[in-house]
Amino acid sequence: MQVYWQNGSVTSSVGSKPVVAGLGFFDGVHLGHQAILLRVLELANEMGGLPLMVTFDRHPLAMISPDSVPLLLNHATERRSYVWELGIEAIAELVFDKQFSELPPEEFVTRILAQQLGVVAVVAGEDFHFGYRGEGGIKLLKQLGPAWGIRITDVVEPVLVKGVRVSSTRIRALLKAGNVKEAARCLGRPYRLRGPVVVGEGRGRHLGFPTANLDIPKERLVPKDGVYAVTVEVVDDFFDTQGVSIADTAEMMGVLSIGDKPTFHGTERAIEVHVLHRQESYYGKELEISFHEWLRPSERFADAQELQSQVQRDIETTRRLFKTMPWAGGGKIYSHRAL
Repeated sequence: MQVYWQNGSVTSSVGSKPVVAGLGFFDGVHLGHQAILLRVLELANEMGGLPLMVTFDRHPLAMISPDSVPLLLNHATERRSYVWELGIEAIAELVFDKQFSELPPEEFVTRILAQQLGVVAVVAGEDFHFGYRGEGGIKLLKQLGPAWGIRITDVVEPVLVKGVRVSSTRIRALLKAGNVKEAARCLGRPYRLRGPVVVGEGRGRHLGFPTANLDIPKERLVPKDGVYAVTVEVVDDFFDTQGVSIADTAEMMGVLSIGDKPTFHGTERAIEVHVLHRQESYYGKELEISFHEWLRPSERFADAQELQSQVQRDIETTRRLFKTMPWAGGGKIYSHRAL
């Protein structure tokens, strides 16, 4: 177990302060997760305790059923960043290895929560399960907790958007359908991807629209193939003490394409973004992309000139969207001063 602190330090324990713990994997840190963590903050303030998120270093299915692991909505470092923005002071990441997957649920409560972490209150969603084969749940926490000093087990009701429960599964389905606007409503922020810029084929530059080709980790969920209106941030070349890269505050409009370049008979899926207003080389840099709207599907055009005309229309559409529909979310205000 490693405990990551908001001030950048990493320890193996939380010290002597009583702990209020939010439990879950928290993939995406969506509105449902935020409701849990905000309740943790509320209880910690009332009890004079430490607000802590207890999670895992990998998706539990990676050990239990590797073929069923879903594509992830964020990397662990991104997840920490979102949690810090909410005000959580520490994150305990448990190593979900074979030994941990076989841990009896009673031992998870007694040894890890009560003894190692000093938890006095627990907050979780109604569907949270733990221990061998997921046999532990909220009912067991309420039964075992008091005997080990866990005085409160608080269950947070699901958050609904348009009458439907917010979940990581729902968000994945929306992104796979290209519905990034609805996904943003469930996340409380635009969906984001981050990756280094790698050398591409250079066709965009020859067409007059240079693109930065992104290398996205294979475990991350990439939205449906198509063209999107996005904002782009350059991630600086330095890192904080947790190894989390720091993003430049200036956001730029962009048009992003996901697909196999059908006009040029491509066979490999590519993710490339044309950044408006700032035509420079991004090789060797890392970009963070925020998805705002799906513009159109990937298409095969008769020739490069026809493609060039369509890209120009995509750029004009994106400009109009950002002029009439400013977005905000996730604690960030999308300023148009830099656009």
